[in-house]
Formats: sequence, C-alpha cells, structure tokens
Amino acid sequence: MTAVLSTEWDSVRQRTRLSAQAPGGTAPTERLTEFGRAELLGRLRWEVIQGGSLFLTYPQLLDGAAFAVLRPAALLDELAIRAIGGGAVLPIRVNSRNADLAGQLIALLSTGFLFSSLPIPDEQCVRLQRELAVRADAEGAAAALAAEGPAGLADQLLAATGVLDTPLRRRTVARWSDWLEAAERGVLEVSSLMPADYATAYVLGPPPRPEDLASDEGRSVLAAWTSGELDVKGLPNRSRLYERLDPLLRSGDQAAQADARTLRESFDETYYRAIAAAEGCLLGLASPRRGVRRREAATPVEQTPVVTYPTRFELRLGLMSAAQWRRYTDDAADALTRWWHQRDLAALQEVGDLLAERTKEPPAGGVDDMSVTRLQRFVHNARGVTAQMVAGGGMSLATSLLGEGTQGAFAAGAGGALAPVVVAAVAAGVTRLTGFRGRYDVIELPGVLGRTV
Repeated sequence: MTAVLSTEWDSVRQRTRLSAQAPGGTAPTERLTEFGRAELLGRLRWEVIQGGSLFLTYPQLLDGAAFAVLRPAALLDELAIRAIGGGAVLPIRVNSRNADLAGQLIALLSTGFLFSSLPIPDEQCVRLQRELAVRADAEGAAAALAAEGPAGLADQLLAATGVLDTPLRRRTVARWSDWLEAAERGVLEVSSLMPADYATAYVLGPPPRPEDLASDEGRSVLAAWTSGELDVKGLPNRSRLYERLDPLLRSGDQAAQADARTLRESFDETYYRAIAAAEGCLLGLASPRRGVRRREAATPVEQTPVVTYPTRFELRLGLMSAAQWRRYTDDAADALTRWWHQRDLAALQEVGDLLAERTKEPPAGGVDDMSVTRLQRFVHNARGVTAQMVAGGGMSLATSLLGEGTQGAFAAGAGGALAPVVVAAVAAGVTRLTGFRGRYDVIELPGVLGRTV
C-alpha cells in the first residue's frame, strides 16, 4: 500500500472554511452540513481506495478546516478498513519535524504561522498571524511545553493575541487536542519530516515555458523562479514566489493576472510533487480546467485504459454509514488488495462495480461536477536520466547534476516524463478523457520509477 498526498485538501480547506461561516463570513458555526460532511468523507474514502491510506502534510492537518470538523474517533469507525489491517489505526499518516506533532503545533504558534482555514474573515487571519509573530518566542514556547502541555500552551498563545473569541479559540484547541491525542495513542501515524525533493519534481513536471505566458511581468517571475533567484538555502521558496506574484494578481492587466494564476498553480504542483517524491507517496493533483497543462495532460489519453465508476462516486462513498462502509470494504477486500499490491486494473473495476451495486445516484445538492482520476506512473526522463539520480535540491541543483541545457529541456516539456496508467472515469458513456468536460485529478505513482506497474 502507498499513501496518497492530495493537493485537493488545499482547496477543500478553503471551501470548508467558507461553508463553516455564517452569511457575511463573520460568525463561525461548529458543524458542516450533512452534505458538506459527506463530500469530505467521500473524498477521504476515495483516497484510501486509491492507495490504502492518506498522507497529509502537517499544515494540511493542523491548519485544515476539513480535519477541524472530522474527529479522529469518528473517522476510525468511518474510514478504516477492518478487513485489511484490523481497523485499529486510522489510514492516515502525517509528517512532522522529529515525528513530534505536538511540538510542530507549538512551533507554528510560536513563529507567526498564517492559519488560513479558521472560519473568520481573511483580514482577521492576517491579524492573528501578525500578533503571533510579534510574540514569537520559539525557545520560550519549547521550554513551556513540558510544563503546560500542548493544549494548555496552545490556548495561552492564542489567547495572548486577543484575536479569536473565546468559543472559537476553545473549539480550535479542542480539535487540535483530539488529533494530538490520536497521535499519542498511535491511532494516527506520525512520521519524521523529509526534505522536499525538488530536483525530482522538476524532472517529472517542468515549469511553464516562457511562450506559455502572455505578459512580460509573468515571464520575469518565471525567470526568477527557474534561475534560483527565489531560492532559500538552495530550495525554491513558496512565500517569495507568492510575494512576486501578488502585484500581478492585483494589477488591472488581465494577461498578467492570468500568468500569475498559471505560475502559482504550477509552483504549487511542483511543491507537492517534491514532497510526494521525498515521502514516497502517490500524488493527487487537481488538474486545472484551462490553459496549457490541461491540453498537455489530455494529449496521451487516446491510449489510456478506462475504468468506469458510477456517477458522483465520491459522494456515494461519503453518504455511506459506517456500517455500510464496513460491509462494502469487507466484500471489496480481495480486489482492494490486488489493486494496492499488483495495480490490477480489473480489481479497481471490481471495486467500482460493487459501489454501483450498493448505492444509488445521490440527490443534487452541491457542485455538480463529475470527477475523473488519472493514475500515472513515473518513468525515465528524456535523456535517459531517472529522478532517483537527482534527489535533493532545487532547479539550480538539478541543472548542475543533469548538465547544461537541462532548463531548456524542462521548458520544452521534458519529453513526457509521466506516462498514464489508467483513467478512472465516472461519467456514464465517457470512454476517453478528451470527451470529458468536468474536473479530473492526476494521481502519480512515484513508487514505480522506471518500471511498469
């Protein structure tokens, strides 16, 4: 089994945050709607089906609105597959410095981290960050952790800012406590943070080409990114890139704004691909509906095998009760095992067929997009160099390892570094991705570098 790191949880974080606000975005509420919760649970269950477990970065968990409303005790019953592994541990792994989730939380609070998923307006999130930064004292917080405990210290650090009202502050700390307790009890797996592998990420997914951008401002930022000008300690820095893109996003120039969005999407994809490569995870990328990346991603799908799933399958999964999920996964256990360990496409089809038998079309009530998931494997890069040969470092290091002209090869598209394995299509009658007009995800399989699945 291989965990899935999905970039979808960043967009889910924002959607969940907004849905948790009352009209006007001023007063936070405690619960999601039943439909909203089913969407989140269905996404989690689909990712478990894809790889056996879900991998989260520590910000996705600790600053994740989805995981602020989904308690680990309930998820253990609603997400674990008892027929495989016994169901005593959540099929979720989170990374953290020194595998210390409590220490990681206190580090965020004591260094001025921007908690962007709280159900409060954006300006209040920024004010909280500034107040935390003013009071930043990492050494003092580390010393107080043993005496106060993580929950007590987190509450103190938040209360000192005066930004959150008491009920929201207490709910926030209570949710963190739930996840910290799950980690302490071994119900949630916590692994040591691995350095992001940017060199592999660049080999497998190059930045946009200059000709893909429409403005001089966009091409200037692209040059700063790929030349290493925005690196910190030899690695690309997302905050620096965002700072360079912010004036473009706020400008009245539509071409510059479009370039800024393209560059941000591309860098975010690179950022998560670098983490997935380092952590040995599958990578789920929400593919944009516009622009060059969609066109390039759709190019080879004529030869891609298709596995058909019932319409709105994620929501079908999310609407299952815990008992229904247990019966479903009990009966699908053999097929799931074949899919996870042998990448048997017929087994993945069996899982979808069983879902169609056990569920009906969900009622309308939310976003009506049908989803398609492309599963891909990593193969040899053009020029015969595998990603394993260039582990570690950013674009500048990748260039030095691979030789001169590498950036030009990246800009030209790297000659198809990713080869599709399967499309899990879910719209009835759709047999190829080029005929599909909804959202789809790209799931990459880094565990099979340079060989067939």
